[in-house]
Amino acid sequence: MALFLIKRGVPGSDQGDIDAAVFRSMACVYQFPGMRWITSYWDQANGISYCVYEAASREQIEAHSARAQIPCDDVWEVSSVDPSQYIGSRAEATAAIPAS
Repeated sequence: MALFLIKRGVPGSDQGDIDAAVFRSMACVYQFPGMRWITSYWDQANGISYCVYEAASREQIEAHSARAQIPCDDVWEVSSVDPSQYIGSRAEATAAIPAS
């Protein structure tokens, strides 16, 4: 499965709106084989949500958004960069920082 970042315009949304969108998304995600919601970030002040999903294709992301009745303004296929891939643990990260 590929990893996708989705930008959703949600101007004027409050917590209830976001909760309802999450419910609709989760209610239909199982209709899309292999799709998995990883995480989302909501910038309430600017009316934007960014979501990260695993999916078979961009088209699958768009079809899921349409079915869940949630915006899907931009979709990008992305790669994950995890700091733990570079430094195995917090102790190792702390040890790598020179003492002043």
